[in-house]
Amino acid sequence: MRLKSVQGISIDFMFFNTAGFTLYSLYTGFLCYSTKIQYEFYLRHDKYPLIKSNDFFFGIHGLLLNLLLVSQAYIWGFKKNDNQVISRICKLVYATLVLFSVGYGLIIHFTYGKRYWIDLLTSLGMAKIFMSVCKNIPQAVYNYNRKSTHGWPIEMVWLDFAGAVFSFSQLFLDAYVAGDVRSIFNNLPKFLLSIEVALADLVFFTQHYVLYYQTDNERFGLSKSFHTYSAILEEDQNFLQEHQHDHDHEPFHNIHCTVSPIDKDELQRLLP
Repeated sequence: MRLKSVQGISIDFMFFNTAGFTLYSLYTGFLCYSTKIQYEFYLRHDKYPLIKSNDFFFGIHGLLLNLLLVSQAYIWGFKKNDNQVISRICKLVYATLVLFSVGYGLIIHFTYGKRYWIDLLTSLGMAKIFMSVCKNIPQAVYNYNRKSTHGWPIEMVWLDFAGAVFSFSQLFLDAYVAGDVRSIFNNLPKFLLSIEVALADLVFFTQHYVLYYQTDNERFGLSKSFHTYSAILEEDQNFLQEHQHDHDHEPFHNIHCTVSPIDKDELQRLLP
């Protein structure tokens, strides 16, 4: 917000995250508040779901924040590089999701009794896991190619990791109180999402604190960078300056950048 820029964020990251939280909100929302879906879940598993209201509001919270981020990139006029565009893969994933949802919905409609709406919702919840993988792998590869985590906020990763641990702990405790620990596997989207997020964050921790910490500390003085808010802001401004192409502004703003945002030579050029 203060920098008036989204140059440090992948556009695909925004859209994968937005789609993922939309799917997770639908899955948790119907399981929390629809008696019909709860009954269908019972028919499938002989148990009622362990999803709580906080799971639904977690999804809504994430969705709203990502919509805000997308609006900053496309409505508020925040600065972004001309090579920050939605990839074909992201568009293909969106189209596949829409076609799958419509197609599976029609199948359920005409074969209701053999298949239920909970089957579609569970599938969409599982798609959230795929979305999470889609957003995390490019970032891990990006860090690996640059041999640096400079510009990637480790505080966000810690909060993400804490959320995954608490989510898994709640699921386990709810199953324990219900007297059937195995029922955690009846809520696969929540269970697998917690595992996937924790594993991805461990990769980021390894990159930040083990693989590239010494190098980044020598280049950017990370041991001093995060003591004050003004230092954090200065760190972000320096990062944006390094990633700014000369033709990102007038009079060359209509020139399309031919350099891939993950090109290894380009990434090394951007590092001092």
